[in-house]
Amino acid sequence: MVNALDHILLTGDNTKDDRWIISLLLSRPFWVVGALLLVLPFSFYRTLDELKKASSLALVFVFLLVGMIIAYANDVADPCAGYDDSDETTCRGEIESYTNFALTVSRVPIFVFAFTCQQNIFPIVNEIELLSQRRVNNVICCSIGFALVTFAIVALEGYSTYGSFVRGDILLNYPENKQVTFLRICIAFMLALHYPLQLDPSRRCITSLVKVIIKWWTRHQQSTEDEIEMEQDQDEVIHHDKKGSKEESIYYEMTQSPVKEEQVDGDKEDKLFYGITSVFLLLSFMLAMAVDDLGIVLALVGATGSTLVSYVLPGLIYIKIYPHNDTSKILAYIQLLLGIVIIPLALYFIVTNREVNH
Repeated sequence: MVNALDHILLTGDNTKDDRWIISLLLSRPFWVVGALLLVLPFSFYRTLDELKKASSLALVFVFLLVGMIIAYANDVADPCAGYDDSDETTCRGEIESYTNFALTVSRVPIFVFAFTCQQNIFPIVNEIELLSQRRVNNVICCSIGFALVTFAIVALEGYSTYGSFVRGDILLNYPENKQVTFLRICIAFMLALHYPLQLDPSRRCITSLVKVIIKWWTRHQQSTEDEIEMEQDQDEVIHHDKKGSKEESIYYEMTQSPVKEEQVDGDKEDKLFYGITSVFLLLSFMLAMAVDDLGIVLALVGATGSTLVSYVLPGLIYIKIYPHNDTSKILAYIQLLLGIVIIPLALYFIVTNREVNH
């Protein structure tokens, strides 16, 4: 948004403007706050189905970006406009068939992160209409296939356009014009609209863990004598209530108590839902304010969380629950081993390459 508005507001001879409103609009923290306000209502949706309109709009922005990348790669538009009189040596780098091992390994986590979507399968299965294994398989194949085709087009066409000069955020390579400025704004909204899709499965996982911890804590805080005394007191109230008959006491137990208990559980669920969502939003906001390099964030997340979700946990779970020692179980061991190797290796090369670049 800062780059886009810089092109819109500071054009021609007016390359500097000290007015406070211009300074505010060209401030990155201002747009981080704006993004937070934009995602707030979507972040408190409880199902993926409620997010389908926002997701559809985000996909439109993806199609626009892919179309622009294809246009510049095939010389429909000039990718070197504004680069020292369009000298291609200043905007296009060499196209290499391969690179060194360390650099390759440091980029692997970004690819892992790009295809990490397994965490969404549980709510998707729960919300599919006319649920069947065939429908689930179709959703998996279509989503992964669509992502593969989209990423392949962006990667190959983008690299063929700028070669070794291509940047992690490819929009930074393109010339400053109205089309690129418009797409920068579209991408900003796309990223914001995708945030709730990442928040939803994360919140579900954390909620499940918190519930387990609460149950464990409650169970170990209460002694056996306290539980027996509580049961005795409840029986005494139900069967010896002086204010009503035995039948009235039983009726009260059957009708009032469950409703009250259900209401209390509902209140706890709501507090947990809103509390975890608020913490996620706060931590995300703090991270966005502190870090401005998206590439390093994607690499670190890919090397840790995404590798766990994509390699370590699926392989480990399959080994634990699958009883037969056949080819699929061998593949599960290989998958688990890959994850165990990728995490420390990728982290090492990410840190070392970053230190070399600086």
